[in-house]
Amino acid sequence: MRHDGRFCFRWRESGAGEPVLLLHGLMGKTDHWKTTLRALGSFCRPVALELPIFDPSLSEVSLPSLTEWVCRFLDAQRMPHAVVGGNSLGGHVALEMAVAHPDRVSGLILTGSSGLFERSFTRGVPHRPTSEWVREKMEEVFFDPALVTPQSVEAVLRAVSTRDAALRVLQAARASKHRNVEDCLPTIDVPTCIIWGEEDRITPLDIARRFHALLPNSDLFLVSRCGHAPMLERPEIFNAILADWLLRRAIRPEHPALMAEAVA
Repeated sequence: MRHDGRFCFRWRESGAGEPVLLLHGLMGKTDHWKTTLRALGSFCRPVALELPIFDPSLSEVSLPSLTEWVCRFLDAQRMPHAVVGGNSLGGHVALEMAVAHPDRVSGLILTGSSGLFERSFTRGVPHRPTSEWVREKMEEVFFDPALVTPQSVEAVLRAVSTRDAALRVLQAARASKHRNVEDCLPTIDVPTCIIWGEEDRITPLDIARRFHALLPNSDLFLVSRCGHAPMLERPEIFNAILADWLLRRAIRPEHPALMAEAVA
C-alpha cells in the first residue's frame, strides 16, 4: 500500500524487469492474478493493482477516472510505460489507457474485456441483494459453477452490503456498458494479446473475434471449457499462453537465458 496525496494504492507484485500491469474486473480483486504473478515473475515484473471501485476518495467511478487513477499509480511507481491488461472492466480500462495515453501502454492484454458488448446486471438489481441472487450472478461468470463457493459468495455480498457500495458498483457497470470503444480500436497499434473463454456468457466469443478483427496488431487465443475469467478457471493454460506471448511479442527479459526457462 502506498499513499500519493489523497490517493491510496493497493497492489501485489513479483519479479523484476519490464512491468506488466494487471487489472481486475468489476467485482474482482488482486488475488485473482495470484497464479499469474507467480508464472510471469521469473522474467518480468507483473503487478496486480486494485481498482478503487469502493474507495470514496474517487468521487465517481467512470472509465476516465479509473484510467487516470492507473496513470497516477504508474507515476508513483516511476513506470513511464507498461504492458497493461485486464479482465472484464479491467480490460476496458486498459483499452481506455491505450487511447487516452498511448505513450504509457507498450502492449495490451484483454480477457473477457468489456468495451464492445457485455451482458450487464444493471437492471433488476434488488435493493438488498441476497446470497441467492449473488450466487446466480457469479455462476454466470464460470463454465463450471462449482467454482462459486459459499466463501466467495459471502465475500461479494459483504462488498455490496451498503447502499453506497451498491451504487458504486452500478455506476461502474453502467459506465462500462455505455462507453463503446469500437471506433477507437483501429488506432491502437501496440501488440495485443486476446485470451478468451469459449463459453464466456458475459462477453460472448463473437466479441473476442470482433476485438481481434478491429485491433490491427492483435493475437487471439481461445480457451475451451472456460467462461468469463480464464485466469481463474483455467490458470495453467492462461498463464502459459500469456507468458509465451509476452516473450515473443511484447517484452524482452533482462537476461536472455530466462526466456528459454520461462517457456520451458
